[in-house]
Amino acid sequence: MGDAVAVDLHFLGRELRLDLPRGWHLVGEYPPEPCPGLAEPGGGLRAALGAPIGARLPADLGGLRIVLAVDDISRPTPVRDFFPALVQWLESRGARRSDICVLFALGVHRRMTQAEAAHRLGFEESFDLAWHNHDCRDDTAHVDLGTTSRGTPVHLNRRLAEADLIVCVGSVEPHPLLGFGGGLKMIIPGLAHERTIAANHMQGVTPQRCNFVGCTESDMRLDLEEGALKLGRPIFIVNALLNERQQVHAFVCGDPVQAHREAVRRVRETASRRLPGPVDVAIVTSSPLNADLRQGMKGIAHAEPAVREGGLIVAFLECRSGIGDLAIGKKSLPNGVLRAILRLLGPSRVLWFVDKVKRGAGTEERFLSHFSLQVVRKNRILVFSPNLPPDTGRRMGIFLQFDSPESMLKEAARLAPARATVAVFPMSAATYADCPF
Repeated sequence: MGDAVAVDLHFLGRELRLDLPRGWHLVGEYPPEPCPGLAEPGGGLRAALGAPIGARLPADLGGLRIVLAVDDISRPTPVRDFFPALVQWLESRGARRSDICVLFALGVHRRMTQAEAAHRLGFEESFDLAWHNHDCRDDTAHVDLGTTSRGTPVHLNRRLAEADLIVCVGSVEPHPLLGFGGGLKMIIPGLAHERTIAANHMQGVTPQRCNFVGCTESDMRLDLEEGALKLGRPIFIVNALLNERQQVHAFVCGDPVQAHREAVRRVRETASRRLPGPVDVAIVTSSPLNADLRQGMKGIAHAEPAVREGGLIVAFLECRSGIGDLAIGKKSLPNGVLRAILRLLGPSRVLWFVDKVKRGAGTEERFLSHFSLQVVRKNRILVFSPNLPPDTGRRMGIFLQFDSPESMLKEAARLAPARATVAVFPMSAATYADCPF
């Protein structure tokens, strides 16, 4: 049967040794490429602003109404580390603070408080910029800009249409629903009406594919870019690239499409992991996105393409804030029953099933449910997280939840082939499985 193999994971601030079931074959461990963080992010930003890609800001910003579209607190971008330097740089080119407005690109997420806004921007002591939470459900706060070629109605925050210059501030990271984050994602879905968000999200719902991580130009990406550019306003991106510790290691600035593609190319170098073939088992951790269950699930999604149909994803999720703001019901079908139904229905009827069991679901819930159920249809998911309520797995139905690593591995050994092939993703949220097979 072969010798037992042990792997070490950094989990909950300590080293966790896992003794894999005897007979399992470790194909490889796939951490991200280490990148040093910038010692002074503000300086790094100024250098990138001085060498933009594809577009330059006007030499004189005096009198221009400037909107800074900034991602919200659910995102990993360490905005506070460089945002004051961005404002100072704009001022050095003639911009007045009275002409600068910050729009938090909330999409369908909750509003931010004054304290959260100040902390995010790094201005606790002197926060004198106008700022606003985006409200995706306020019809009067949006302008109608027509429809994309893919059928998405484009209703965007009115302040964007009234601006002389829009600067999108965020980060580029692997994204299971879009391919990669960043770029014009700050505008759609970030600053769009709920109807626009819903239609754009559904570009990623197909029977053939539900996971687009690593895709440079997914339908959802191309659709949102077409929609955002209907504004007809100069748009400039300031995108941070993050290392495995969520520190800024580089900036990419410039044209919202051309510069974004360059950022994606660089992220691929550190995050893409090629496997020789599909594996029976993927062992993942949520690091470095350890805030809550929503973020932790990204680690599962990033490894999913490497796992064969019917295989296992064994996940160690920190979820420091537990479930977070993820809406889950009081009960669900048992995992085994749910998987049996989904496999009987097949991939083409999963969305129909979502709409039957989640009548009236909101935009994000409907889309995320479809994505989650497509993964559940393909793979079994086993989760250990001491920070989640013990009934989370039962209430959601999409994964089996365990109270210890030992009990989880014991069940994995029962479910997997005796000579299972295994891939380990020790920081799965910072990598993704690039699998052409």
